Amino acid sequence: MALHNLTSAQIAQLIRLIKKKESLEAQLHRVTGLLTSLEGGTSPVRRGRKPGRPPKIAPVGRPPGTTGKRGRRLKLPLLKALKKAGPTGITVKELSAKLKVKPNNIFSWFYTTGRKIKGITKVGEAKYAFSE
Repeated sequence: MALHNLTSAQIAQLIRLIKKKESLEAQLHRVTGLLTSLEGGTSPVRRGRKPGRPPKIAPVGRPPGTTGKRGRRLKLPLLKALKKAGPTGITVKELSAKLKVKPNNIFSWFYTTGRKIKGITKVGEAKYAFSE
């Protein structure tokens, strides 16, 4: 069957047959999908969002890089206590009792904020001093 020997009627018939074949293949694909979902114990393809948690929404708050109240509440009393202790320093346990703050919070402060402040030095095990 050479394409240059076909009449316009035969070409039109070929186009109709190809369109019908494509629509039947699409139907067959849908039916096959339904059959496999029933065999596998799953339901047919669902449209829309999956049930469950709602999508996360970005938190509204202070801009990044700004200190919160917790950092401000701890910085001034800590520096005041360190200055009062002098060059011999003060232990974290004593600071904890004096400021009524958990020792882990004070350790954390020294390792994060405290290291950025010039003059704060570690003079012993869990003991810090401030020199200007």
